[in-house]
Amino acid sequence: MEYETMRQMLGLPSLLEIPSLLVIEPHPDDNEVGAGATIKRLTERGVHVAYLTVTDGRAGTEDPSVTAEEMVRIRMGERQRVNQLLGVEVSFNLGFEDGGDWSEHQLMMTLVPLIRQFRPAMVMTVDPWTPYESHPDHVKTGKAVAASLIYAKNGVALKGQGDPYDVPQIAFYGSAYPNQFIDVSDTWSNKLEAMQAHTSQFDLPNWPLVSGFLTEEAARLYREHFGMEKTGYVEAFKVLSSMQLHFFPEAVRS
Repeated sequence: MEYETMRQMLGLPSLLEIPSLLVIEPHPDDNEVGAGATIKRLTERGVHVAYLTVTDGRAGTEDPSVTAEEMVRIRMGERQRVNQLLGVEVSFNLGFEDGGDWSEHQLMMTLVPLIRQFRPAMVMTVDPWTPYESHPDHVKTGKAVAASLIYAKNGVALKGQGDPYDVPQIAFYGSAYPNQFIDVSDTWSNKLEAMQAHTSQFDLPNWPLVSGFLTEEAARLYREHFGMEKTGYVEAFKVLSSMQLHFFPEAVRS
């Protein structure tokens, strides 16, 4: 079944038309890298955006003189400042150890009651099925979020931990198989500003390389999808209905 047919059959809105969004990231800067410009567009449109950060970010430095406790405090502060820049209303850190020995199942069991509590129109997270993705926190987070959508609507699973809720759709950023392309020309500078506000991660000598790569990739996607003669920036997502997350091999081509 083609993606557009599925969307029409279910009557699902496009990413920019949703009323609420829950964005779940592995580390305290991933949402900005993957979707910062789109999130800014959404909050400017009055969309209620909430963040869940899975890990405490303690491994976010290569400086051995910085303790894990110091790094956690630094990154928590950066997260709050960036929330204000992008207009994110609610933000929680789940406190899993950055790079720790936690499991996908443990995270899923934590997320299901929270999804039932937030009841978002869409959940967004990192794509764990991107080829060559080697960071275990990214893989575990993406898969746990997807599994959470299956169990959040199940009236038997985690009974008594919130009323079952069927999240209509999910968006993956950092995907090798995108199917929605959001024009973020007007908010691209907001994305870069938000990334730079994660000073511990991006106030580094390689910032020109990182920002230049992301900007060129966003410009290339814009040319491909809005015309070679035009200039602008795009963020790309893999958007699926929740029913495409189980026994639906065609989803990879949706």
